[in-house]
Amino acid sequence: MNHTFLTLVPKKEGATSLADFQLIACCNFLYKIITHLMCRRMEGIMQGLVSQNQAAFIKGRSIAEHSLLAHEMVREFSKPGGMKACVKLDLRKAYDTVNRDFLCHLMLAMGFDERWVARVRECICSPTFSVLIQGTPHGYFRSNRGLRQGDPLSPYLFTLVMEYFTCMMDTAVHNKRIVPLFRLVSPVVSHLIYADDLLVILQPSMRGMRSLSDIMEEFGRLSGLQLNREKSRVYFSSRCTQQEERAFALGVDKDELPVKYLGVPLTVNYAREQDCHSLVDSAQRRVEGWQAAGLSFGGRIELVCSVIAGITMFWLQSIQIPTATIRKVEAICADFIWRGGMHAISWDQLCRPREEGGVGLRPLHAVKKAACVKMAWRFIKGVAWGGMDGEQILKEDELLGLQDRQQFLGHV
Repeated sequence: MNHTFLTLVPKKEGATSLADFQLIACCNFLYKIITHLMCRRMEGIMQGLVSQNQAAFIKGRSIAEHSLLAHEMVREFSKPGGMKACVKLDLRKAYDTVNRDFLCHLMLAMGFDERWVARVRECICSPTFSVLIQGTPHGYFRSNRGLRQGDPLSPYLFTLVMEYFTCMMDTAVHNKRIVPLFRLVSPVVSHLIYADDLLVILQPSMRGMRSLSDIMEEFGRLSGLQLNREKSRVYFSSRCTQQEERAFALGVDKDELPVKYLGVPLTVNYAREQDCHSLVDSAQRRVEGWQAAGLSFGGRIELVCSVIAGITMFWLQSIQIPTATIRKVEAICADFIWRGGMHAISWDQLCRPREEGGVGLRPLHAVKKAACVKMAWRFIKGVAWGGMDGEQILKEDELLGLQDRQQFLGHV
């Protein structure tokens, strides 16, 4: 029942080596039913077990709020008040290297029942594998470490493993081995975790950088999740001195902001048009991959509604996209709808409701305003994570236009 087919999915175009492929496990249907039931039981307790530093796979937590908090903390780099550093850590083959014995001992320490831990151990230690080559299974073997990507249990179990890293960081902060950035908002945030994406923001003293390096070494030794120093980077504020020495103490290379975090540019200032080229390129690639000649007008409209809107939605919820970038994305959509020819109807007309002669497309500037209002509402109602400075963000005229913001706050 726990036999698994392994298939390789390319991470990028033109993949040639094994490192360019992602290993995905195709689990048995009956096994997935059992683990889905187990996940339903774990879902109710994960909120209390996992700290607010983690946002992935936890019901009620938002990747947009997680990204917004990362941007808010990095913008502190432009303010006076000491040296600051942001460390983006990369884990080598994260899911595939988890130490299963460590995971089971960690679950027992968290208070899981021994019978439940025994069931989890059976799920992650008993599978056998075959590799799919051109759709045909080959080989038969076992594994002695790692979690399967494709197993419904794996995201929850991996989140528990990363919680141990949070405990190590909190202990280091408590012992003042690592000093996070000074913020007026409680709680103090020293790091953010989204699945295997780690972002540490601290005051880059030599002791703090060495302590962070020691924590990653110890965490890798216990959990099996080793730091990939070749892909990890550290970013310093402009007022930070001896940057090369501090990066050497940490053991990773120094780089310059902006950098991509969770798919959007992480910048000291608000995103500029040149920072959002990847969004425009992504929309262009999607359009070029569709064969407009074989689709009806309605089919092209539906593709624009579902795919392009899906690409831009997360960006609009996470950062303030420049108006010029929004216009470029809308121009790409309009050209696709009209097959690159003359636009018989203007974009504004297409974005009207069907009852008013449009086709029901949503203009991106309206989606942008709706995303801002939604975030403002979460701040005011206290639903958003307390680690974010909601009052400071609401003061920014860029969140809502000044007139709109005053009107919105007057109705709350």
